[in-house]
Amino acid sequence: MKKLRPCLAVASLAAVLVSSVFTQDVHAQAALGEPVPPLSVVYYAADMGPEFEQSARALSDEWRKLGLELQMRPIQFSTFVSQIIVGGQLEDIAVFTVGGDPDRVDPTYWLYDIAACGQRRNGSKFCNQEYSRLAAEQRTKVNPAERIKAVHDLQVRFHQEMPWWPVINRVYGIIWNNQKWDNVTSPAPVAAHESLVEPWLTAKPKTADRWLDWAYFEDVKTYNPIVEEGAVGWMRFVFDTFAKNNSKGETIPWAASSWKFVDDKTIEITLRDGMTFHDDKPVTVNDAVFTIQKIIEWQPPAMSSRIRNLASAEKIDDKSFRIRLKEPDAAFEITVLTYLFILPEHIWRNAPAKPTEWDLVAAKAVIGSGPFKFKTWRLNEVHELETHRAHFQAPAYDGIRRLALGQADAIRAAMLSGTGDIATTVLPVATMSDLAKQNSQLSFMEVPSHSTMFVWVNNQKAPFSDRAFRQALRIATNKQRVMVEGWQGFASVSGEGNVPTALGRWHNGALEKIPFDVQKARKALADAGYGWDSRGRLHMPKK
Repeated sequence: MKKLRPCLAVASLAAVLVSSVFTQDVHAQAALGEPVPPLSVVYYAADMGPEFEQSARALSDEWRKLGLELQMRPIQFSTFVSQIIVGGQLEDIAVFTVGGDPDRVDPTYWLYDIAACGQRRNGSKFCNQEYSRLAAEQRTKVNPAERIKAVHDLQVRFHQEMPWWPVINRVYGIIWNNQKWDNVTSPAPVAAHESLVEPWLTAKPKTADRWLDWAYFEDVKTYNPIVEEGAVGWMRFVFDTFAKNNSKGETIPWAASSWKFVDDKTIEITLRDGMTFHDDKPVTVNDAVFTIQKIIEWQPPAMSSRIRNLASAEKIDDKSFRIRLKEPDAAFEITVLTYLFILPEHIWRNAPAKPTEWDLVAAKAVIGSGPFKFKTWRLNEVHELETHRAHFQAPAYDGIRRLALGQADAIRAAMLSGTGDIATTVLPVATMSDLAKQNSQLSFMEVPSHSTMFVWVNNQKAPFSDRAFRQALRIATNKQRVMVEGWQGFASVSGEGNVPTALGRWHNGALEKIPFDVQKARKALADAGYGWDSRGRLHMPKK
């Protein structure tokens, strides 16, 4: 028995040590709050290209070092728009881009449309009443210096709150078949958006095949222009706007030949002569006034951010009409005139009681005055728009086909086989560049833009409702890694705040820089009362 005593002593000591560690662990865990539950990370599925999953995984890899359990969830583009961006269904975290649309060179989209209380595209559910009031007010400042100061001050407020943040700014690419098409021009500094002239209306065929085949994906949900949100530019091929933005960043006349401000809240517009709808009926001032008055009456949710300030429209004579605003609007030309379209009164006066539910394709009522007219739509297969030859800037070819190919591999194959004539997105820009280097029939150009990849979080839900948690997640956001792994270098690391650096004078370059640092993010969490259990899982502060 004596020989057993040392073993018993060792066993006894081990038991004491285990008990001590267990007691310490219990005490440590008792000081913790509830564990942070598993969080979902949603992002564009492969129909928008592989960059989004690669980016989401690169970000999540760093965030997991904070002790978070993350679940990756891809969502098809049009569903993402309807559910996350405008549907208010964001559960936890979203990683996605917004396009480099021409009207977004004005800061209102970044400051107000996606950041102010209750706005349709504010999918992060951030709401600060004072910020929202000032964000609406900045647009009424017609003095440029006063507006710039207001825009910069708003970015300071936003940066302090950190409700969401940018990660990278995209570099777009265009790849096309140079044996079949000429004069494919760059739309920089914005993406190859369908509401622009370049490259769509400037391209010229070099063969007997006079249809431009755009290798793309399916994002059209309807041809009703007051409803469609995911393919706004495609609708503007069919339904002319009063103005357009060109590649120089200028707002130029389109369906309107000119306009002038009568006073801060009244704009007089002269309609272009000789325009016709696709059914050969003339476009008149009556059509323009009818459209604006009906849109004000109907208040379609998809158009809410652009039409909220419209008060009325009235005819002056057969060539001109006036739009009256509720408040002065310094961004009216670039964000409203380039967005408002003309509907044919002789078609739309027969619209159903709920015009947002009208299926124009079924009713054979897809009639606009744009450079292209509707021909066919086979869902997830192809869209065909014929050239409207009576248009004042009709393209030098017979029509455009939108090939709904859905995946980057399918688009790559289409460009190599000659089925596709042009590709502008989904196919990674690095792949476009490589294809053009390896295949002499393909040409490539880079298009830097203000398109931005964001991290959005649900500001109404813990732990994201805690600013300290949001800021820690931001500190642990590795922008450089996303640029390299997600976008293969065809992007630039974004600046701070909610206004892209590409917007020049509108961006506040004095905002405090936040370098990537996981250890600093963990310290910020610890300082805010968060803690970790023995497995490294993050817990909320103790209540």
